[in-house]
Amino acid sequence: MGWILYIVYGLAGFIVLLCATITIVKMVKKHNKKKQTEGTEAEPVVVEKGVRYTRDAEIKDEEGNTNISYVKEDIVLKPRKMMTVDKKGPLRPGKYTVLSAYENESSFNIRIGLYVKEYKHGQEIVLSEGDEICPTSSTIILR
Repeated sequence: MGWILYIVYGLAGFIVLLCATITIVKMVKKHNKKKQTEGTEAEPVVVEKGVRYTRDAEIKDEEGNTNISYVKEDIVLKPRKMMTVDKKGPLRPGKYTVLSAYENESSFNIRIGLYVKEYKHGQEIVLSEGDEICPTSSTIILR
């Protein structure tokens, strides 16, 4: 009977150590992810002669999490809806910061012209007159 208790205590100890190890690994990964995204900024929009320019604004909160916000000048792009860059249209040539429309999504695919590429929340892109842009699977915000 005594050896059964040793086996039960041994298994319980193993499970506790396994859970502690998994928790520590998750905490380290979260900490490393925060470090990579610190200091990412988007810039408010200024339009001069039909071209968009930007200034500084935060797109991450104090903990480094994705900060979803929408301001009047932002352009929301729906999945699989192609938009063309035009000086007189809503999507003008210039530099944009690509933002996720969802807090739990930090990267997404966008088609610009013929090519699809993965972008991350807060990454900057430059669009020229005549470029066509389309998110492939999720809604994005251009600021």
